[in-house]
Amino acid sequence: DSDFRTLVRLAKKWRNYSGIKPLKSFTIELIMAHLLDTGGSDGTIEEKFRRFLLYIAESGLKETIQFKENMPPFKVFEDPVIILDPVSSENNVASRITEEERIEIVNAANDAWETAHFASAENDLEIWKELFGGRFKVEDAA
Repeated sequence: DSDFRTLVRLAKKWRNYSGIKPLKSFTIELIMAHLLDTGGSDGTIEEKFRRFLLYIAESGLKETIQFKENMPPFKVFEDPVIILDPVSSENNVASRITEEERIEIVNAANDAWETAHFASAENDLEIWKELFGGRFKVEDAA
């Protein structure tokens, strides 16, 4: 997807501005890749970013995320969040996220989704700044 890098940057900007330290960059990249793999790449950057937030909020990060590249044997994980490394089915890249941190991430994503949904409905850049900070700008489509 040609928007992948931009979407990951948006997600990282949201994470940094929100102070959600347990949500690591590689974890963000894999969640985004999973959503684009399973849900397709239709929609605007804004819509895809909202889907990212909504996925985290609705799934609670309780679904195991794996990729078609993952091959058996599959290890049994007991971690609160399970995101398999596409290169190694025995590596859970989210293994360091605790249950408390999972809840923090899910709650932050839910709040952010509500804000993003409202910002989209109102077409209001100032509301988007609540997610990304006061210096957030949008480039006009050429």
